[in-house]
Amino acid sequence: MKEKYRIAPTVDHHACMVDLLARAGSLAEAYELILSMSEEPHAGVWGALLRGCCAYGEVELGKTVAEKLFEIEPTNAGNYVLLSNIYAAANRWADVSEVRRRMRERGIRKIPGCSWI
Repeated sequence: MKEKYRIAPTVDHHACMVDLLARAGSLAEAYELILSMSEEPHAGVWGALLRGCCAYGEVELGKTVAEKLFEIEPTNAGNYVLLSNIYAAANRWADVSEVRRRMRERGIRKIPGCSWI
């Protein structure tokens, strides 16, 4: 982008790349891309990687990413639920309980989904 089109990549460009890498299972590469960003990554960037960790069962990286998201968006229930799901898929029930306890302590509740169909 920089060389051919003389466009500096923005945080949103990086978010798209992280999402693509995470969906492809290249979680370590996506994490390295985030760490190499010149700008501070926003929640969308970290969230894309957390969803990839959930899809591929990457527990330790998922924990690291979720903790970063808890700093950025402390009241976003979706981040807690994704981490809880990662732990549940790995049969780490004590960790699931800990995440749910943290949610209760902070008064965070997941809003139920609905459908118009």
